[in-house]
Amino acid sequence: MRPTSTSGFYLSRKAVVICSFLVLVLLLVCTVLAILYGKLIAEKTGIFSPTREPPSTDGETAAPGRQGPWNNSRLPNSLIARNYQLELWPRSLSGLERPSHFFGQVNVTVTCIKETEVILLHSHELHYTGVTINALIPPDIRCTWLAVENDYLVIELNEKLITGQDYIIQANYSGKLQEYPTGLYISNYTEWGVNKTVIASQMESVYARSVFPCFDEPAMKATFDIRLVHRPQFVALSNMPAIHFSERLEKNGIWKVTTFNTSVKMSTYLVALVISDFGCVNTTSNGVEIRVWADKEAISNGDAQYAIDVLGPIFSFFEEYFNVSYPLSKLDVIALPEFEANAMENWGLLTFKKDILLHQRNEFIEDMFETSLVIAHELAHQWFGNLVTMYWWNDLWLNEGLARYFEFVGASVVFPPATIDNIVLTEELFHLSPVAEKEENVRTPDEINQMFSGVTYNKGANVITIASLIMTKELLAKGLRSYLKTFSYSNTVTDDMWNHLQMAVDSQDAIKLPASVKSILDTWAKQEGLPIITVNTTSGIITQEDNTEKEMENNTSNNLWFIPVFWMKNGSKQPDLWLVEKFKTVPEVKCTTDEEWVLLNINISAFYRVNYDDSNWHRLSLQLNNDPSVIPVINRAQMISDAFHLAWFGRVDIEIVLEMTAYLAKEKENLVWLSAMENLKHIEFVLKATASYGLYKKFIFDRVVPFYHYQMKLINHDLININNDEISISLFVLTIETVCRHNLKDYLDRATSLFSQFMSNPAVNKIPRRLREVIYCGAIKAGTIIEWDFAFSIYQMHTSISDDHDLLSAMACTTDPWILTRYLHYAMNESKIPERQSWRVFQQVANSPSGWILVWNFIRANWKTYQTYLKAEYFEWKYVLWALFEGLTSNFQIKEIELFLNNTGKGYESHSALLRDGNEIFQKKLKWKEKNSPKIYNWLRKNIG
Repeated sequence: MRPTSTSGFYLSRKAVVICSFLVLVLLLVCTVLAILYGKLIAEKTGIFSPTREPPSTDGETAAPGRQGPWNNSRLPNSLIARNYQLELWPRSLSGLERPSHFFGQVNVTVTCIKETEVILLHSHELHYTGVTINALIPPDIRCTWLAVENDYLVIELNEKLITGQDYIIQANYSGKLQEYPTGLYISNYTEWGVNKTVIASQMESVYARSVFPCFDEPAMKATFDIRLVHRPQFVALSNMPAIHFSERLEKNGIWKVTTFNTSVKMSTYLVALVISDFGCVNTTSNGVEIRVWADKEAISNGDAQYAIDVLGPIFSFFEEYFNVSYPLSKLDVIALPEFEANAMENWGLLTFKKDILLHQRNEFIEDMFETSLVIAHELAHQWFGNLVTMYWWNDLWLNEGLARYFEFVGASVVFPPATIDNIVLTEELFHLSPVAEKEENVRTPDEINQMFSGVTYNKGANVITIASLIMTKELLAKGLRSYLKTFSYSNTVTDDMWNHLQMAVDSQDAIKLPASVKSILDTWAKQEGLPIITVNTTSGIITQEDNTEKEMENNTSNNLWFIPVFWMKNGSKQPDLWLVEKFKTVPEVKCTTDEEWVLLNINISAFYRVNYDDSNWHRLSLQLNNDPSVIPVINRAQMISDAFHLAWFGRVDIEIVLEMTAYLAKEKENLVWLSAMENLKHIEFVLKATASYGLYKKFIFDRVVPFYHYQMKLINHDLININNDEISISLFVLTIETVCRHNLKDYLDRATSLFSQFMSNPAVNKIPRRLREVIYCGAIKAGTIIEWDFAFSIYQMHTSISDDHDLLSAMACTTDPWILTRYLHYAMNESKIPERQSWRVFQQVANSPSGWILVWNFIRANWKTYQTYLKAEYFEWKYVLWALFEGLTSNFQIKEIELFLNNTGKGYESHSALLRDGNEIFQKKLKWKEKNSPKIYNWLRKNIG
């Protein structure tokens, strides 16, 4: 029994427990109400009322040698982000109308899943005026500071956060609007002659942290409540529909506040923001409103019509194909005057480079096709990337490889000629890196950005192409649908994809694979390089080995691939086979007569190169000369690409390559010529300043000129009316670039005539946009200072970024050294050529026939002034230096560059790496040239006289 209370008031144990419980409940309710009230005040007024306000973080960094989680480039796993409440207010600090900075307020709701005394949020070049934490039991903040090396805002606490508890991290901050299209940036454009501005965002890959403090990793998905403050005459867009508009009055006038609906759960890199005075056209698809936004002049001209026409059909196709509904109620697509990439897949707000999305009436078929591809790519991302996202950037191919594959599938809805097969020739793919990198190899922002390469996009698409071939397109679709439904609003790694494709294979009995899906596709996704198959038609032995540059030279790799081999003999398709081991004897591959030949990788079933014994190469060349149509078009293109590549590494004699291209005067197929011209041009540049150069130029000239006349006939010899289904614009540009480089009079006269018409009436430029650079070049090359000065006057109008680039390149085509020298001086004068474009002048002049020595002498003579440009944020010095490396012809020249930069370029860390890489590449070219130039000379003398 308990003693009685000495106070005279008695409470039983049960009563004490109940009262204590009620007090705790009351405290809990009050705390929750206080938090909700604080959030409501933040939502209504946009003003935080911090209870603890630590010092400003401006300029505070970690003490030297201090260790902690901030030393790791990856976030700790102690917190999960749930929701961001974000307000952004772009405005001017100087009182001018054009905004230069933005002010931000953010509430980040997080859940603690592991005790911690340190909170890390990504933050880049943001300045804080207040950081607080609200919770049921709010922790005391010891200090806040910036760990600049890894882009962290560090919040150190006096006590540990409690596992399972929610916290709200609040911050007031500001940042600078960028002039370059990353983060939150501002750019200029003209509309009916009036200068205007637009504010837009580009968060991928790691630029969200420069707009708001966040957990800037793709797996840290959360919902977003966004509010934008802007002038009333502008329209604000974000990922979600606008749900509320209000006004905010201050001494500088009235501001409009646009509040958007809560987003779906998504990664930070998908957050999108635009403030503009644009107009739009709209349509609907499956109940989703689709709007295309652009400047009002472009909208009134109908330039957005093609985009709005194709968006709906492609969108509907993907919804049906993936069997997963698009989860938002709207899809905005906007054409921006400045954008670094072609487009970005932000959920609900796709951002495009203006020149990619918009088209004037009767533009080139090929341009329309390119737009269809990019639109399909970004729409495919709404599922692969947005709905299901890679866990970390090392598996970026799960986003970009899938989107690249489906851009061809989607574009075929509105453009039936679209085919994934042509991807083989889009760029050099036989690269060292695997598609799916190891996670530990991709940590820093630079390493992340390097993942956005042709390897990720095209080799990634190739992996899916192989999957569709070995397991059928139907089973591939079944596996992908399962993958999307299972991992919606979540993140994946490569093995998750393999598991769902394997489930599709296991669901039937008709398709049997030689190994598991993972075993087969890992060899294509996770190994370095790509294979080369060597065929011996005498013995019937087929061999596979590594095709990377390193292994081509040293032959030390043990990599093996599961290779599906589709092949033909004398034009007849043969039974498919698998090459799994290093060597395989296939008796049917043997050729016993001089007329027999074999060809592997029909229609490019997978990305690998094929080498043959000399006899088979010779028989294939004879077939090309006799009747090239027996060999599929894409294989003719790939044979040329393979032969040049193998000759570069000494696997095939250069004479075989020249023999293979001898038939080209008869070739009419665009795809083959695209491959041939790129490779012929590469050898042409290597042979500069050799005895072989003159004969080699004649060899090219004799083959390209007939094709040039063939193409001119297709367009009735009218360069203005070039929109023809039979013409590939990309190839036609390559063709006229080649004949322009070789001074074909017929072309130079036509270019001069068109340019003269432009000069007589500058307000009307009839030269097709895609041909402008090369026509300007031909006219300036054949012209005088009059043509050059006119081009420069047009450039200074800055009508568009693409026109600027065309003119900057073309003005380097003059053959007068004094004009080129004056051009270089202009590039150092901000009033004539903006700093952000000046590097292009040096690059283009260095690439011109007589410009290399002028650029090199100019840089040395003006080094003190030139150094100020090297420090500029947008001056791409690496491209200038690479142009100098491209023009090297002797070891003396590279030693001269090395000596000068090592003595005068101290403090520029990029110099040493660029010099090392440039010297390595040049030495390989020099070695190849010394070995092959005599062979080329002798072959040309024998075959063309």
